[in-house]
Amino acid sequence: MKKYIFYLLLCIALPTLTVQAQRNSIYSQYMFHGMYINPAYAGYKDALNVNLYYRSQWTSMDGGPKTFALAADMPTANRRGAFGLQVINDRIGGEKNTSTYVNYAHRLRLSESDQFLVFGIGAGFVSNSYDNNDIITEQPEPISVESTFLPDVRVGVYYHNPNFFAGISADNLVSTATFNDDISSFQPTPHIYFNVGGLIRANESIILKPSALVRTATKSELKPWTTDINLGVLFAEQFTVGATYRNSFLSGSDKPSNVTTRNSIIGLVEFATRSGFKIGYSFDYPLSSTINNLGGTHEVSLGYTLPSRQGVRVRSPRFF
Repeated sequence: MKKYIFYLLLCIALPTLTVQAQRNSIYSQYMFHGMYINPAYAGYKDALNVNLYYRSQWTSMDGGPKTFALAADMPTANRRGAFGLQVINDRIGGEKNTSTYVNYAHRLRLSESDQFLVFGIGAGFVSNSYDNNDIITEQPEPISVESTFLPDVRVGVYYHNPNFFAGISADNLVSTATFNDDISSFQPTPHIYFNVGGLIRANESIILKPSALVRTATKSELKPWTTDINLGVLFAEQFTVGATYRNSFLSGSDKPSNVTTRNSIIGLVEFATRSGFKIGYSFDYPLSSTINNLGGTHEVSLGYTLPSRQGVRVRSPRFF
């Protein structure tokens, strides 16, 4: 019975949520590793940088959406480029979505004061499948949907200096063109991301980290938009406390007439050790009465950034 209720609520809620409706993951801790949304972020830390990420959504429901992700990047020997690897696995009930990309970023130094313009590209695949064993119906035969495997490309541009960054990126650029709607219900659609942020030093031990992210699906009939406004406070260059206000809405002409704007508030923390290890946690609380009955969303991230050799502090520490 719980699974029947879950799928019923899933059908009601998905059209109002950008992430699941468009088969792309969204994160509350993307500011801790920007390569999840932009391949040009690779090499930003100017060191080996690894991040593991787990998200559990709608915790009050069995079979709620879950995401596991891995991102790793490091600069080339001459520091003019960087390579990155990204793997994301989503599961919603019996549906599984996986994307894997190998990224390359070309870094252009604009001045001697650590200003960079970076161009990134990622190539890989996206896939979709169903685990029929987890889908229980009253029909004598299980539901059968063929799996889909598609090549894909993502691109991005990223500018940063010691106190400011801005980036724009797009994904699902090839998978959309090669998609055949006769073989699967899975339909990728290009997404565009624009994010911007900066650092404001309040005093010697406190740094403010305001940032914003705007995301939309370009070819979706629903025209979903998600906007995040975030403020983090970094203490002693180690402990970050932050909050995000997220606004999601549909602007397409085919949106359901009963769909309203969906908002949520997000609290997050991150602790970084002097040896380069990081751990982060966030909790999303939906403000919509329709969705908050499904429970909140928990995220946990683990990271490691290789410290500079012999403990020497870098000239411009990278705090995003």
